[in-house]
Amino acid sequence: MWIEHVDKLIGALGPFGFLVLGVAAMLEYVVPPFPGDTIVLMGGVYAVRGEKPWWLVLAVVTAGSVLGAFINYAVGQWLAKRFEANPERSFFGLTHARLESVQARMRRAGPWLLLVNRFLPGIRGIIFIAAGAARMPRFNALVLGAVSALAHSGLVIALGMAVGGNLERLTVLVSRYQYAVIGLLVVAGLGFGVRALTRRRESPVGQ
Repeated sequence: MWIEHVDKLIGALGPFGFLVLGVAAMLEYVVPPFPGDTIVLMGGVYAVRGEKPWWLVLAVVTAGSVLGAFINYAVGQWLAKRFEANPERSFFGLTHARLESVQARMRRAGPWLLLVNRFLPGIRGIIFIAAGAARMPRFNALVLGAVSALAHSGLVIALGMAVGGNLERLTVLVSRYQYAVIGLLVVAGLGFGVRALTRRRESPVGQ
């Protein structure tokens, strides 16, 4: 499995292996399909083996997550500026009207979404893009993102430590985790779909 190759790479890099962990946490925000959580799980294994202190692994992956959040926040700011300059155009399939709707939602529920973003696979990066587009205070957004990343990464590293440094057990754990994430995304997608259909049926005809 690819985890074994990543394990060998990090081991061969020595102290620079921390860089792989941090970059993985960052890429999970910038490139959502990237399996950053899986690599963070390995940080717990290294802690059990005595190869890397768990607190340093936690600090590095949290910093990587915050950096990824910062990049997405900047993308959101860029999008907002583009719409202000050309309100009649669409960017990446996003219209100005849709952007205004996203901005309104972020102003209402933004802080809570930022606080739990790290526990929302697949959309955590989009939340920071929306925060940047809504011009939420950057410092506040990143602090909330850091708290969320610290809590989530701590849990993931603890799970990695729970497998006792056994890479085979980690492989099984990762497979179950990936299936769970896919299941949650499917359930969430179905829920939103049912909700949209229900609202459409409840809407008066002709409106």
